[in-house]
Amino acid sequence: MNKDYYKRKIDDNALELDKVKSRLRIFPFLKIVCFVTGVFLVIGTFQWGWDRTICFISAALSFVVFSLLYRRDEHYLQKRAYYMALHSVFTNEISFLEGDYASFDKGEQFIDKKHAYSYDLDIFGENSIYHMINRTVTHEAGAILAGKLNSIPDSEEEILAKQESLSELVRKDDFRHRFMAICKGFDEEKNNYTLITEHKSNNSRLTSRAGLVLIYISIAITLASMLLAWMEIIPWSVFITLFMIQLFVPMTFNKVLNRVGSDIGFLHKNTRIHADLLHSMYPETFKAAENRDLKEHLFGTYNSREALKELSVLLKKFDQRNNAYILVLLNGLFLRDLFLLRQFYRWKDKYLSHLQSWISALAEMEARVSQATYMFNLPEFIQPLITERADILIEASGLGHPFISKEKRVDNDIVINKKQFLIITGANMAGKSTFLRTLGVNYILAVSGMNVCASKFSFTLFNLFSSMRNTDDLSSGTSYFKAELERMRELIRYCRAHRHTLIILDELLKGTNSKDKLDGSVLFLKKMAELPVTGIIATHDLELAKLEDKFPGLFQNYCFEISLSEEEHYSYKIQRGVSRNLNATYLLQKILSEEL
Repeated sequence: MNKDYYKRKIDDNALELDKVKSRLRIFPFLKIVCFVTGVFLVIGTFQWGWDRTICFISAALSFVVFSLLYRRDEHYLQKRAYYMALHSVFTNEISFLEGDYASFDKGEQFIDKKHAYSYDLDIFGENSIYHMINRTVTHEAGAILAGKLNSIPDSEEEILAKQESLSELVRKDDFRHRFMAICKGFDEEKNNYTLITEHKSNNSRLTSRAGLVLIYISIAITLASMLLAWMEIIPWSVFITLFMIQLFVPMTFNKVLNRVGSDIGFLHKNTRIHADLLHSMYPETFKAAENRDLKEHLFGTYNSREALKELSVLLKKFDQRNNAYILVLLNGLFLRDLFLLRQFYRWKDKYLSHLQSWISALAEMEARVSQATYMFNLPEFIQPLITERADILIEASGLGHPFISKEKRVDNDIVINKKQFLIITGANMAGKSTFLRTLGVNYILAVSGMNVCASKFSFTLFNLFSSMRNTDDLSSGTSYFKAELERMRELIRYCRAHRHTLIILDELLKGTNSKDKLDGSVLFLKKMAELPVTGIIATHDLELAKLEDKFPGLFQNYCFEISLSEEEHYSYKIQRGVSRNLNATYLLQKILSEEL
């Protein structure tokens, strides 16, 4: 259904784009006509002796119209870029629904093999949870989204607030699309606002009221001398002298002007995009507390939209100072550089302390828009509930892995009681590891305020630690077994330092012999039972399943069973008990019979 929705959006967007393109075809011709007319009238005054007053007024009007057309042309160029970006947003979502996430950043920079759970649960990297959710463009928003998936909230109230804010954004699909389309214009290589804070020195004489009065007096005298020279009351040499003085005065600030222009002038494009994002947020009414607070932060004390729009205009003017002819004319007549520097200093005095918090707030909204868009695309996922039952960590029905398509996915029911250890046995490829990741990933989605892949999912708040992908490291001389021991040391320290923790383990002590492995595993689990820990342990070691007989209240056996005949059959359904059928010997015999 959502794919058809995006196709309709693409069709509607194409109509708007065609309208903009048709207008853009007119403006270049009109701009050339106005500009050439103005130049022609000025030349005609001196070359053929046409009436000076009429020609100059007409030329001035031509250049004014040219300026208006130029601005209108810029407006439609921006609209064309917006509609093209919107088209990209819709096509990317269609690709997502078809299982192609190539348009989105994978978050490989956030991979941390020592993290409590993210490395084992495929939170970051190719075809990861982050890869599926992420629609962010800015580095800061990407880091915020990563932080949401990389941490467990401190309270259940925090989770409920996240659920409320994301659910509201799911319903605001037009707002989300606008926001994502505007973000497409960011140039992340030129998005370093800390450069502005480095220009701290302000000139008090320039920003004072007395300084402004002197500037206006100088401009008035210069323009008056030009008018008097035009009327032949005073010689032109007086105007030229005053013009040169005004041209020289801004040159005393050239070092500062050039430094600001070269260091931060290029930020004007990204600043305009931030202003456009604020413009898209301003008319929105948010009822969810987190979204309402974010908007209040942006528009409560100061209007961040107007502030960033002003900054964008200022930075663009700094960036355009390379046009020497315009620079000479505007400085000689209007002391343009002094006004520019004065405005920049005054802007910093008023807004600089708020700038980074505004940018961070927009990055937070960018991350939330990513999460809400992912939720919108998967309406079959459900909002999890926080249970009041203190004896249960997770109770789920129809639980599946969000990576796996609905057609291929096999869902399971499970109840994880507090202070119990689930021993999961099963043959190779029967589904044990996938089930462990299914539990972990859905819990991370739940505490992030997002919907989960289940028909029912209730939970209490707990911490999470996993050990599923230990590897050796030849460069540091670390064997596989040593790496596993180090991970277990980290696990113990983590569980001691945190509130109740669910530990997810895939095959304890794989790096040693069978008896030593069994003895060590039993010893480890008994010790872990003394800590505030619940555990899920997948294993091939059927002897470990005997712990349920010795400690029936503490350990429970589950398994993924397979059937072996001419072809092995995997049900991928979890059930109570111990696995009876193993498949390693069976599969090896099959290969040998085929190859020998």
